[in-house]
Amino acid sequence: MIKKYLIVFLSALILEIGSTFYITVVADKNYIGMLFFAFIGPFLSLPFVGFMVESKTWKERIRLALCSGLGYLFGSVVVIIFLELMK
Repeated sequence: MIKKYLIVFLSALILEIGSTFYITVVADKNYIGMLFFAFIGPFLSLPFVGFMVESKTWKERIRLALCSGLGYLFGSVVVIIFLELMK
């Protein structure tokens, strides 16, 4: 049971980090990077989407949404820390 929520959390975290890097390569007009992130984007969200579709109750969906929200939050924090260290 906990494993599912951990997978959703990690999937959202990785998806947030990947999305931020995708925005960066688009802004830099790095076409190879754009193609790479456009290709892997759906695969990064696959575990997240699979568990959301499988959930049967609203209670479980809310728990999954909470885990994904925390994943996105921590993904943003990782990106912020990375960007601050790169200055």
